[in-house]
Amino acid sequence: DVLLFARGESIGRDVIPAASLICEVAQTIAPLCQETGVSFGVACEVGDSIIIGSRKALGGALVNLLENAMQACEGRGAAEVSLEASCAGRELRIGVRDTGGGIAPDAQARIFEPFFTTRGQGTGLGLAIALGVARAHGGSIEVSSVPGQGSEFIMRLPCAAATDDKD
Repeated sequence: DVLLFARGESIGRDVIPAASLICEVAQTIAPLCQETGVSFGVACEVGDSIIIGSRKALGGALVNLLENAMQACEGRGAAEVSLEASCAGRELRIGVRDTGGGIAPDAQARIFEPFFTTRGQGTGLGLAIALGVARAHGGSIEVSSVPGQGSEFIMRLPCAAATDDKD
Protein backbone atom coordinates (compact mmCIF):
# COMPACT_ATOMS: atom_id res chain seq x y z
CA ASP A 1 0.00 0.00 0.00
CA VAL A 2 2.74 2.45 0.94
CA LEU A 3 4.67 1.70 -2.27
CA LEU A 4 1.57 2.31 -4.38
CA PHE A 5 0.94 5.53 -2.49
CA ALA A 6 4.54 6.69 -2.84
CA ARG A 7 4.29 6.21 -6.62
CA GLY A 8 1.11 8.29 -6.64
CA GLU A 9 -1.12 5.39 -7.69
CA SER A 10 -3.23 5.49 -4.56
CA ILE A 11 -4.00 8.67 -2.66
CA GLY A 12 -5.80 8.69 0.65
CA ARG A 13 -8.45 11.22 1.57
CA ASP A 14 -8.40 10.70 5.32
CA VAL A 15 -8.93 13.79 7.47
CA ILE A 16 -6.10 13.37 9.96
CA PRO A 17 -5.79 15.47 13.11
CA ALA A 18 -2.05 16.21 13.22
CA ALA A 19 -1.91 15.75 17.00
CA SER A 20 -3.37 12.24 16.82
CA LEU A 21 -0.90 11.25 14.07
CA ILE A 22 2.03 12.42 16.21
CA CYS A 23 0.59 10.65 19.25
CA GLU A 24 0.17 7.35 17.36
CA VAL A 25 3.70 7.47 15.98
CA ALA A 26 5.11 8.31 19.43
CA GLN A 27 3.20 5.40 21.00
CA THR A 28 4.67 3.06 18.38
CA ILE A 29 8.27 4.19 18.91
CA ALA A 30 8.40 4.80 22.68
CA PRO A 31 8.53 1.08 23.66
CA LEU A 32 11.24 0.41 21.07
CA CYS A 33 13.34 3.27 22.43
CA GLN A 34 12.87 1.97 25.95
CA GLU A 35 14.00 -1.52 24.92
CA THR A 36 17.18 -0.17 23.33
CA GLY A 37 17.96 2.34 26.10
CA VAL A 38 17.44 5.39 23.87
CA SER A 39 15.85 8.41 25.55
CA PHE A 40 12.74 9.56 23.64
CA GLY A 41 11.06 12.95 23.85
CA VAL A 42 8.00 14.39 22.14
CA ALA A 43 6.93 18.01 21.73
CA CYS A 44 3.67 18.52 19.87
CA GLU A 45 2.30 22.03 19.38
CA VAL A 46 -0.02 21.62 16.40
CA GLY A 47 -3.32 22.79 17.87
CA ASP A 48 -6.30 21.55 15.89
CA SER A 49 -4.40 21.29 12.58
CA ILE A 50 -5.44 18.62 10.11
CA ILE A 51 -3.79 16.91 7.15
CA ILE A 52 -5.64 15.35 4.23
CA GLY A 53 -4.14 12.13 2.89
CA SER A 54 -3.21 8.63 3.94
CA ARG A 55 -2.85 8.15 7.68
CA LYS A 56 -1.20 4.76 7.14
CA ALA A 57 1.39 6.08 4.68
CA LEU A 58 2.25 9.18 6.74
CA GLY A 59 2.49 7.12 9.93
CA GLY A 60 4.74 4.60 8.19
CA ALA A 61 7.03 7.33 6.86
CA LEU A 62 7.38 8.93 10.31
CA VAL A 63 7.97 5.58 12.03
CA ASN A 64 10.69 4.89 9.46
CA LEU A 65 12.41 8.20 10.23
CA LEU A 66 12.22 7.46 13.96
CA GLU A 67 13.52 3.89 13.57
CA ASN A 68 16.45 5.22 11.53
CA ALA A 69 17.15 7.75 14.30
CA MET A 70 17.13 4.98 16.92
CA GLN A 71 19.48 2.84 14.83
CA ALA A 72 21.83 5.81 14.37
CA CYS A 73 22.09 6.00 18.17
CA GLU A 74 23.00 2.35 18.75
CA GLY A 75 26.08 1.98 20.90
CA ARG A 76 26.42 5.74 21.54
CA GLY A 77 25.90 5.90 25.30
CA ALA A 78 23.38 8.54 26.41
CA ALA A 79 21.51 8.51 23.10
CA GLU A 80 18.45 10.66 22.48
CA VAL A 81 15.73 10.75 19.82
CA SER A 82 13.13 13.48 19.69
CA LEU A 83 9.93 14.02 17.73
CA GLU A 84 8.80 17.63 17.46
CA ALA A 85 5.76 18.90 15.59
CA SER A 86 4.55 22.46 15.11
CA CYS A 87 2.38 24.46 12.74
CA ALA A 88 3.09 27.82 11.17
CA GLY A 89 0.39 29.15 8.90
CA ARG A 90 -0.62 26.29 6.66
CA GLU A 91 2.54 24.24 7.13
CA LEU A 92 3.02 21.34 9.53
CA ARG A 93 6.67 20.84 10.48
CA ILE A 94 7.63 17.46 11.94
CA GLY A 95 11.23 17.10 13.09
CA VAL A 96 12.97 13.84 13.99
CA ARG A 97 16.30 14.49 15.71
CA ASP A 98 18.92 12.07 17.04
CA THR A 99 22.25 12.24 18.83
CA GLY A 100 23.74 9.49 16.66
CA GLY A 101 26.91 9.54 14.62
CA GLY A 102 25.59 11.88 11.95
CA ILE A 103 25.74 11.41 8.19
CA ALA A 104 28.81 12.08 6.07
CA PRO A 105 28.31 14.90 3.54
CA ASP A 106 28.77 12.60 0.52
CA ALA A 107 26.13 10.22 1.89
CA GLN A 108 23.72 13.11 2.66
CA ALA A 109 23.58 13.87 -1.05
CA ARG A 110 22.37 10.32 -1.77
CA ILE A 111 20.32 9.14 1.23
CA PHE A 112 16.96 9.65 -0.49
CA GLU A 113 18.00 7.59 -3.54
CA PRO A 114 16.30 4.18 -3.79
CA PHE A 115 18.60 1.32 -2.74
CA PHE A 116 21.30 3.61 -1.30
CA THR A 117 22.18 2.49 2.22
CA THR A 118 25.03 2.89 4.67
CA ARG A 119 23.84 -0.12 6.70
CA GLY A 120 24.71 -3.74 6.07
CA GLN A 121 21.15 -4.85 6.78
CA GLY A 122 19.37 -1.92 5.12
CA THR A 123 17.44 -2.08 1.84
CA GLY A 124 17.92 1.59 1.01
CA LEU A 125 14.18 2.02 0.50
CA GLY A 126 12.99 3.59 3.76
CA LEU A 127 14.02 7.19 3.12
CA ALA A 128 13.11 7.03 -0.57
CA ILE A 129 9.61 5.86 0.36
CA ALA A 130 9.30 8.43 3.16
CA LEU A 131 10.21 11.20 0.71
CA GLY A 132 7.72 9.82 -1.83
CA VAL A 133 4.98 9.84 0.79
CA ALA A 134 5.79 13.43 1.80
CA ARG A 135 5.78 14.57 -1.84
CA ALA A 136 2.51 12.77 -2.55
CA HIS A 137 1.02 14.88 0.25
CA GLY A 138 2.42 18.07 -1.27
CA GLY A 139 5.29 18.18 1.19
CA SER A 140 9.01 17.54 1.49
CA ILE A 141 11.72 16.10 3.72
CA GLU A 142 15.07 17.73 4.32
CA VAL A 143 18.06 16.60 6.34
CA SER A 144 20.55 18.48 8.47
CA SER A 145 23.44 16.46 9.85
CA VAL A 146 26.88 16.99 11.31
CA PRO A 147 29.13 13.92 11.53
CA GLY A 148 29.68 13.05 15.17
CA GLN A 149 26.80 15.23 16.37
CA GLY A 150 23.63 13.62 15.07
CA SER A 151 20.99 14.37 12.47
CA GLU A 152 17.60 16.00 12.04
CA PHE A 153 15.06 15.10 9.39
CA ILE A 154 12.28 17.63 8.86
CA MET A 155 9.06 16.66 7.11
CA ARG A 156 6.99 19.61 5.95
CA LEU A 157 3.36 19.07 4.98
CA PRO A 158 0.50 21.36 4.05
CA CYS A 159 -2.13 21.53 6.77
CA ALA A 160 -5.29 23.39 7.69
CA ALA A 161 -7.10 24.23 10.90
CA ALA A 162 -9.97 21.89 11.69
CA THR A 163 -12.22 24.95 11.86
CA ASP A 164 -11.38 26.13 8.28
CA ASP A 165 -14.33 26.25 5.91
CA LYS A 166 -14.60 23.14 3.77
CA ASP A 167 -14.98 24.34 0.18
